[in-house]
Amino acid sequence: MTKQALPSTVSPAELEKRFAQACLLHERGATHEAIKEYKNLLSILPNFPQLLFNCGLALYEQEQFAEAEVHYARAIALCPEDPDIHFNRGLNFRRLEQIEAAAESFERGFQLGDHDIETLYNLGLCYQDLAEFSQAAILYESILTKEANHVSTLNNYGYLLHKTGDTEKAEDLYRRLLDLDPEHKAARHMVDSLSGITPDTAPLEYVEAIFDNYAQDFEHSLVEQLSYQTPNILWQRYCTLFPGDRRKLCLDLGCGTGLAGEQFTSCCNQLVGVDISEKMLTVAEEKKLYDQLIKSDIATCLSETLLSPDLLVAADVFTYMGDLETLFTQCFLKTEQGGLFLFSVEDSDSSSFELKKTGRFGHSPEYIQNLCQKTGWTIRDQQFSKLRQDKGTWIKGHLFILEK
Repeated sequence: MTKQALPSTVSPAELEKRFAQACLLHERGATHEAIKEYKNLLSILPNFPQLLFNCGLALYEQEQFAEAEVHYARAIALCPEDPDIHFNRGLNFRRLEQIEAAAESFERGFQLGDHDIETLYNLGLCYQDLAEFSQAAILYESILTKEANHVSTLNNYGYLLHKTGDTEKAEDLYRRLLDLDPEHKAARHMVDSLSGITPDTAPLEYVEAIFDNYAQDFEHSLVEQLSYQTPNILWQRYCTLFPGDRRKLCLDLGCGTGLAGEQFTSCCNQLVGVDISEKMLTVAEEKKLYDQLIKSDIATCLSETLLSPDLLVAADVFTYMGDLETLFTQCFLKTEQGGLFLFSVEDSDSSSFELKKTGRFGHSPEYIQNLCQKTGWTIRDQQFSKLRQDKGTWIKGHLFILEK
């Protein structure tokens, strides 16, 4: 611990007592009061590493990540060989979405002798986020050698292997995870996708987790890396079929970060977005496009809302839903006469719908056509489309415009 001269008016015993009281407040969950006392003490002892570290921990718990980093950085400068500070600073960098900096912190802690499983796991997550998949795999293998039933590693390593094409090993890890937690819905969904089972829909918790984790990098990844243009193409088809048309209320189903909203905001008097992911909605809200944003799954929203839209948009939403009949009926009942329903689907090799090995659903044009006959929709436009790229190849699909 770095020593410093104490103010002559404050005794060491008094400072020790106040520090102990602050730590007790922290331990008891009175975090705001603890932070206040930590900061009071830092005004007297600005170079006390343990005090800086504790204050950083408390600020992290209060999700004040930028200020926590200030304190961790000062603590590291005073105690550069303390692996605990590096570990917690790494966690904080992850919350700040500074993944490279987080990896450096975990790596430094590892170099200093911190070989704890949680350090290895968090470093693996960083490598996975940075697309350094082989490095992440090495760490995950190391963890499972030490603790074969480490649930988080089984889950994330399974996802990594699934993403990189080793589906056989991925399925094995998912099944091991299900043995430990039979109610793990994401693992069940992935096992279904790899074993040829097609459920009616993906678990809501699974979909929410995917997009919460994906929110900050969503647009960069989807638009710039995967050449995703579905909202723009739907908009162009709408303008071609209905030039100069204006709608009273557009309901953007599965609005995400607002990519479809950016296109359709100019043709409607009111724009309302619905999404299951809180973090996606946070990004959408920053764009100031929507008159209202609703956190909900689509089916629940349609069953509960009093809104009567005359335009529905669902771009790249049905990849997480299999059986669409109930949804199409709900949309038809909620939409005004003359209302439009625009959406995309991934192609399916079946005559109906299927859960693909990617974990996404595909729907055949014949399935959509049959649904329209059952539920009352009229197909005004249908076209083949390249939806986005995946591992260098195009995901094929279809765009539809229906009318009531």
